[in-house]
Amino acid sequence: MRERTMHRPLRRTLLSLLLSASGVYALAPEAAWAQEVPVDRWLVTGAEHVAGDHPLPVAGPDRFPDRNLETAAGTWSLFRRDGQATLDFSEFSEGGQATLAHVYLKSPADASVRLELGVEPCTRIEAWLNAQSIADSGTAHEVRLAAGWNTLLVVLDGEPGCERTLSARLSPDTGPNVRARRDDRSGDRLTVQASRPPGVRPAWPAGVVTVSTPRIAGLAWRPDDDDLQAAIRYELASWGREFAAGMDGAGAPGIQRPPVGFRNPFDLPPRSGGAPGEAGEAGEGDDETGPTDPEGMRARMVAQLLGRPEPRAPAPRQGSAELRLADESFVAASSDLEPGVPVSFEGVLPFRKLREAALRDDGMKGEFRWDGGDGEGEGRMPAAPVLRALHGALDLALEAGTDGVWRGRLRVPDVLAGFTLRGEEGSWTVDGSTAEDRLLCDPCERGRRLEVEFRGTAGTDSQPPRARIEGLGFPDLPETGAPSAVELLRALEGDNRRYRALIERPSPDPPLPSAQSVRPNRPSARAPSSAGR
Repeated sequence: MRERTMHRPLRRTLLSLLLSASGVYALAPEAAWAQEVPVDRWLVTGAEHVAGDHPLPVAGPDRFPDRNLETAAGTWSLFRRDGQATLDFSEFSEGGQATLAHVYLKSPADASVRLELGVEPCTRIEAWLNAQSIADSGTAHEVRLAAGWNTLLVVLDGEPGCERTLSARLSPDTGPNVRARRDDRSGDRLTVQASRPPGVRPAWPAGVVTVSTPRIAGLAWRPDDDDLQAAIRYELASWGREFAAGMDGAGAPGIQRPPVGFRNPFDLPPRSGGAPGEAGEAGEGDDETGPTDPEGMRARMVAQLLGRPEPRAPAPRQGSAELRLADESFVAASSDLEPGVPVSFEGVLPFRKLREAALRDDGMKGEFRWDGGDGEGEGRMPAAPVLRALHGALDLALEAGTDGVWRGRLRVPDVLAGFTLRGEEGSWTVDGSTAEDRLLCDPCERGRRLEVEFRGTAGTDSQPPRARIEGLGFPDLPETGAPSAVELLRALEGDNRRYRALIERPSPDPPLPSAQSVRPNRPSARAPSSAGR
């Protein structure tokens, strides 16, 4: 017992020194979970690709790319633009090849984050997180990171002449998902690194189900309702690794064990890319350094210190979540879950409940059940989407008549008090009089009832009645003078006078940029060797 107690600090010290010497601690950029993180560095190559197929092997040294490493997929080049989330990889798409971009993400614990990937309309995108496909990867999704190093691979393909531009951002998950129980979260960091870090191994989070932060599909104004009704969409997803054939313990529920005859994944052969220490002369757009560990020595040392991977529960095949938004309950359940493949659900709740869910720290709560476990969490609805929905198109749930006219009696809810409301294109009648300039109320008086008729220009089937709040809409926060969308949403109460004063405030003249903040625009090129990781 004494001997084990003495060796544990020594093992941590050796591992810390080794990782520090590799540059992971010193050079890898870190950002707090509390802010958006641009993915500003990638390893990139061009290769032939068949849609739907993962382009990297699941075993062997080529599964973990490294800079200037020659693999069957091509030679990986470092592409880095500090602080920029949108990068142009067009130079890697010669000869009609697909563009492969790979990055490593380090999380201090299993955690849900929001991943946003964007490309040009002419570009086809596929993405894999820890070798698991991300469904509908061209949109924003909540995904689950494992504790330690994770891999993100993106494939861009398209017609010749289409720019291979990729925008990638990570932001905190504000949803009510299960989080690591830790007393001290001051050290929580997300590390984004292009070069292969020592210590990377196949990783998956422990089996869990998650629910996404609801997206607001639209707001409806229904006859005689005293509030607007928000249509929401949310997703239930399973995360973790499925059992693989031939794995020891594959028949035992809830446990995932290493293969029989396990050998550490860092027993790699020497790799090409130049001898250690020979960086050569780097031009403006080149990175002439070799792979970070050309002989695999450091990887084997780290592997020895890390030891066997811990057993992890597999991805649940069935699970459920009760999502509560300001005490309004929604239940999502599925018995046919696949890792990383979300199942969509819909619901409706009053706008006041949506606002409350965004103003309370515990405005969203979740209780989860899945085969092999359970958990709970809490979060808050983002305020900005709530405001954008309010200033978007409002669906007027009027009744369509056989004569092509929509009719109904609407009561002005609290949230529309004081605003000017204008109908979209068509002929409008309010309380028996023609609505000049399609103005339904100017200003709208809380509690007033409006007899509304609408005839569209293209008939009832193709043009249902919609209206919008007149004015600036939801402007950018710097233009309002408000420090946050939460403060704007909090001001939306009573007669909404304080809110209207904030959004109608003229924007001040923007400050002149300081000399230190002005950077010249440089042409797209491969990063020089001094760019590091």
